[in-house]
Amino acid sequence: MEFRFTWVQTGGHHTPTRCKPRERVAILIPFRNRNIHLRILLNNLHPILYRQQLGYTIYVLKQADEKPFNRGKLFNIGYLEAKKDNHTCFVFHDVDLIPENDHILYGCVRSPMHLSRAVNKFNYKLPYKELLGGVAAWKTKEFEQVNGWSNLFVNWGGEDDDLSYRTIANKLSIFRFRNSVARYTMLEHRRTPVNTARHRQLKDSYTRYKIDGLSSLVYESPRIQRYNLFTMVSINT
Repeated sequence: MEFRFTWVQTGGHHTPTRCKPRERVAILIPFRNRNIHLRILLNNLHPILYRQQLGYTIYVLKQADEKPFNRGKLFNIGYLEAKKDNHTCFVFHDVDLIPENDHILYGCVRSPMHLSRAVNKFNYKLPYKELLGGVAAWKTKEFEQVNGWSNLFVNWGGEDDDLSYRTIANKLSIFRFRNSVARYTMLEHRRTPVNTARHRQLKDSYTRYKIDGLSSLVYESPRIQRYNLFTMVSINT
């Protein structure tokens, strides 16, 4: 990939030369021990972003400690670190979801924009209308309005629904492309342990969002490593 993707600069960055992009896009990928999935995603995503003539950087948010996986906190930290590079559009992207076509626009045409509406695992149908999981694009204003992701959910389950409830509580609409466009393939993987507390945690999502999220985030400065195809942000949660 490093030899084929000649347009990619160090850190997984690209700036178009024939146009001025409207947004500076940060692709944020939470990660731990999924190397094969990451290679497949990078192999598919870089060319799509290039053909869409986007100015973008891919950030891999690696949870470096052995604590239960905290996807929401990784996203919040990744957002704040990417914001330092003057990004204006933030795409929260699971490592196991592969876009199937170039028509899924990654440039924050609306916000929040749920991109992974139609996934093969769910027969390319939206499981429920409030879903915001998988891949979603946010601009700064709306993301900070909902106070980002919750920092409380660990292991598998709950944080996507919590983000959806925050969105509803702030009277924001969830935008999507039609099913025939927003198609993704989910790579096979072993599910992480289930968050058995998720139903209890979701009961107060509509009100808790004001004090749980970006505003309550405490973290030590992550280690930043700029590789040829991505920027690695190593995080202790």
